[in-house]
Amino acid sequence: MRESIKQWAAAGDPNAMIKLAEIYLEEGKIDEAKNFLERAAEKNYRPAAMKLAKIFHAEDNLPQAVTFYKKAVELGDVEAMDTLIKLCADDKEILDFVLENINKRYDDIYNTDIGRVFFFGSMRNEEYTPQYGAAVERHRIRNKILQLKNKEA
Repeated sequence: MRESIKQWAAAGDPNAMIKLAEIYLEEGKIDEAKNFLERAAEKNYRPAAMKLAKIFHAEDNLPQAVTFYKKAVELGDVEAMDTLIKLCADDKEILDFVLENINKRYDDIYNTDIGRVFFFGSMRNEEYTPQYGAAVERHRIRNKILQLKNKEA
């Protein structure tokens, strides 16, 4: 089975890359795991970016952790947004980055919902948006960022 996963990972499958990374982590082969997680993150695979950020965070390598938390934020990971603003609450650039990504998400959802109104004749977001809980979390994080920014002013 492991050889099959290696073949899929070598072929570029991000799911196989993350599975192989998990196997390497269990065996204590951190560098090999990081290698496969980085490759999967490069393919915009959100779970890999988040897992890699957590590994670097646990190793107290904050610059690398922030890099991969930012990657996960770009891919819409709410946990990464929350963690990043906790780590960098005093960094205006990071706060603006997260806020920009949240606003982009809201714009995407709004545009999607407008299309749904056209096709379904309803604006009931909770019926048509399967990630409603994540949207609520993004709204909470957005408010938290705005509070932090108001403290600075």
